Amino acid sequence: MIKTRRPALVALLTAFCLFFTAAMTAVAAERPEKDRQAKAARQAKAKTAKAPVKAEKKSAARKPKAAPVAEAPPEDGRLDVKSALLMDLSTGEILYEQDADRQIAPASLTKILTLYLVFEAIQRGDLRPWDMIPVTEHAPAAGGSNMALHPGEEVKLTELIKGIAIASANDACVAVAERLEPSIHDFVSRMNQTAASLGMSSTVFKNPNGMPAEGQLTTARDMLRLSRIYLERFPGALTIHSMKYFSHNEVMRRNANTLLGKYDGVDGLKTGFVNASGFNIVVTAKRGDTRLLAVVLGARSPKVREIQTARLIDEGFKLAEKQHGQPAKVVAAAAR
Repeated sequence: MIKTRRPALVALLTAFCLFFTAAMTAVAAERPEKDRQAKAARQAKAKTAKAPVKAEKKSAARKPKAAPVAEAPPEDGRLDVKSALLMDLSTGEILYEQDADRQIAPASLTKILTLYLVFEAIQRGDLRPWDMIPVTEHAPAAGGSNMALHPGEEVKLTELIKGIAIASANDACVAVAERLEPSIHDFVSRMNQTAASLGMSSTVFKNPNGMPAEGQLTTARDMLRLSRIYLERFPGALTIHSMKYFSHNEVMRRNANTLLGKYDGVDGLKTGFVNASGFNIVVTAKRGDTRLLAVVLGARSPKVREIQTARLIDEGFKLAEKQHGQPAKVVAAAAR
C-alpha cells in the first residue's frame, strides 16, 4: 500500500515545487516594474513642484528695463563726473555748473562740429543731401566705431550723416572731411577756425572724429556753446540724433545714448569715450515748453554717465520750473 502511494506523493510534491517557483519568479519580475513606476511617479512629482519656479524666473526675465534712477547726491553736492554744465535753452539760463572750464579730451563729441560743418555746407549749397560721397582707403583705416564703409564705394551724404550721428562712425567723418576739403589736415584747420569763431576759446581739435590725439582738448562750457548754436541753426538734426539704430552694408549699429527711449523728453545729442577723458555726453531733453541742454564729461563708466546725467536733468527741470518768471539762480557745485 505504501509502495503504491509513493509515486503519487512524489508527483504531488514536484508539482507544488514547480508552482511555488513560478509564483516567486512572477513576483520577482513584477517588483522592478513597480519600482520603475514608483520612481517615475516621484520624478513627475518633483518636476511639477519645480514648474512654478521656472515660470516665475521666465516672468521675471520679461520685466522691462527700469529707467535710470538718480543716486543720492554726495554731501558736497557734486556729480560723480569730472565736469558738467546745464542750461535752460528756453531762457538761456545756466542752471548748474561743475568745473565747466576744465580741459578734457572731447572724444566723439568732436563729431558735433563735424556735423555742424556738413549741415553748414548743405545750407550754403556746397553739398546736397543726395550727393554721393566717394569712400577712399583712408576712411576704413580710421579705426574705432564705424559704419562698415568699404574703400571704393559711394555713399549718399544723408547716410553718412546718420552714420556719424547714430553710429558715431569715425570712417564717415573721414569721408565727409575729404569731400569738404582737399585733405584731413585742411578740414581740421577749418574745424579750429570755426571753433574759434563760435567762441570756443579753450578747445583744440586734431582730427574730425575725436580719436585719441595729444593736445585735443575741450571744456564743458565750449561744448555747450557749440551744441547750443548747432541746435539753433539746425534743429532738424534732432530727427537723426534721436534715432536708436542705423544699418549700412548689412551691419547694424546702436546709438550709444542709452537715455533715448528711456528718459522722458531726451531726443539727442551725442556720446563719446576715450581713455583720456572717460565717458562723455551732450544731451538735450524737452518737456512742455522747456528744453534743457547738458554736458557731462569724464564719467567712469557708461552706467555712471547715464545715472548722473539723468540726475542732472531731473534737477534741471525742477529748477527751471521754479525759476521761470523769476531772476536766474545758478547752482554751482562746491569746489574740491
